[in-house]
Parts: sequence; structure tokens; C-alpha cells
Amino acid sequence: MMMGAGLAPVQVSADPGLSLSCLPQTAEVADLCGLMREVIATGLPDRRVQLVGPETAPETTTAIRLHVERLRKDGIVAHLEWRHPGEDWQTGETQALSVMDRDLNAGMVSRFFQSLWDASPIAR
Repeated sequence: MMMGAGLAPVQVSADPGLSLSCLPQTAEVADLCGLMREVIATGLPDRRVQLVGPETAPETTTAIRLHVERLRKDGIVAHLEWRHPGEDWQTGETQALSVMDRDLNAGMVSRFFQSLWDASPIAR
């Protein structure tokens, strides 16, 4: 590789990234969206995961939407949707988590999101 004096090689990222949005757009779901982002970033360490609004996912990136269908202090029901560039949205299976003896905590929700992610074809 040839470089002129004083020029450094430029790193070009081939990662188009992923965009993640979470619905419905409530404060409670927004708090959980960061946990879903961590799960995806851990599962795909070579991809950059960007949080975006549900209608702002760029057509040039793979877009993922977390749909929280029900959220209570003792349970959550959710599913994932995803779209690769130039493709239609696909919907994953709906999963539920409920606890009897205490309220949900971040660790429980993270494990639930990990299960939701692992069950999704987009994770492979």
C-alpha cells in the first residue's frame, strides 16, 4: 500500500450497521430498548447497532423493531420484526415472560430479550 508523506491509511468500515427501534414509543419501552440493543450488540459484535425512531430506519441498513405488546411490573409480551435492505418486514414469534413472586428487573428482561433474539432468524 502506497501512502504519500504524512498520510495515514484510512479505515473504511464495511459495516452498514443495524437500526433498532422500539414500539410503542413510551418512556417504559424506551428504557427497555437499551437492553435490547445490548443483546443485539453482544450477538453481533462486528455490527454497529443504532437506536432510531420507528419511521427513521434507513433503507440501506438492516432494521429491527422490538414490539412490546404488553408490559406490566410482573410480565412482558413482545416480538421482533426485521427487514434487510430491499426486503419486506418479517415478524418473529411472540414470547411472554411473567413472574409470580416479584417485579421484573433488568436481568430478567435482558434474559427474555436474549431468548427473543435467539429464536429469531435475524440473529443467525
